[in-house]
Amino acid sequence: MDPMVPSIDAGTRRRLTARFGGHVEAWFDQLPGLLTTLARRWQVELGPPIPRGSMSVVLRCRMADGRPAVLKASPDRTRLAFEAAALGAWRTSHTPAVIALDGRHGALLMEAIEPGTPLVVSCTYPAVERVAELLRSLHGGPPPRRSYPTVGDRVRDLFDSSARLYAWHPQVGAVVPPELYERGRTLASRLARDDVPTALLHGDLTPSNLLDGGAGRGLVAIDPAPCLGDAAFDAVDLVLWQADDLATVQARAQRVAAATGMETGRVLAWCSAFAGMNALEMATQVGASSVRVGTLLRLASRA
Repeated sequence: MDPMVPSIDAGTRRRLTARFGGHVEAWFDQLPGLLTTLARRWQVELGPPIPRGSMSVVLRCRMADGRPAVLKASPDRTRLAFEAAALGAWRTSHTPAVIALDGRHGALLMEAIEPGTPLVVSCTYPAVERVAELLRSLHGGPPPRRSYPTVGDRVRDLFDSSARLYAWHPQVGAVVPPELYERGRTLASRLARDDVPTALLHGDLTPSNLLDGGAGRGLVAIDPAPCLGDAAFDAVDLVLWQADDLATVQARAQRVAAATGMETGRVLAWCSAFAGMNALEMATQVGASSVRVGTLLRLASRA
């Protein structure tokens, strides 16, 4: 009997089409056959999609022994291969374990995290101690044995991608001036070139990619975009999240730096570099907080 392949929701199709372009439709056409093949090979029962992310289709599933798992399939096979390599390199309970990888077809099977509530859903700001423990676990390992993109590559991709919002939302330029956005790009590019110790970075440590792993695991980081560079880069989104004033940003940066061995000045510099981008993304959302957008704009002006 063929495994039951769930239908992919319209939101996931829109997000992947926006990310990869119209040619991703051919990949979607082939996806049911791929998922059927993978379910047989890996002996998993496919469950409902997890409607999140813009890089891959994500499905809940259950293994033959009853363990819950997560299956990801992506048209960006290179990105998924880097993700699997980084998850395998991190020896920590703060990332999910890889169960299987099909690099040829761009598919990854991982353990499911329980309870697994993303920070962006719980809206609960984590204790700094939990944030520091996560960052130390990601950055404290030996130098990577394989090559990854650099943080400079990641900076370029992020700024190029988010700049599309100016075309999609022409009115947002009056809120976040493009020249302010470009000042952030310039600072981030300079920071990426600085001669500092290199760590294997998560590269996308946003509240959407941080799950509650329960009392035993704390924060669990998923969906990395791994790159090599300054550890302070990974602290940016957590320092800026839900910050209503610059004093909060300053205090968080100081506490995170003190608990991880980072330099407060570099954490704040990276935050200033990305504040314009964060303001741009927030300003295009319905019901965005004008207070928080204003805080980000003031921080961006320091870039």
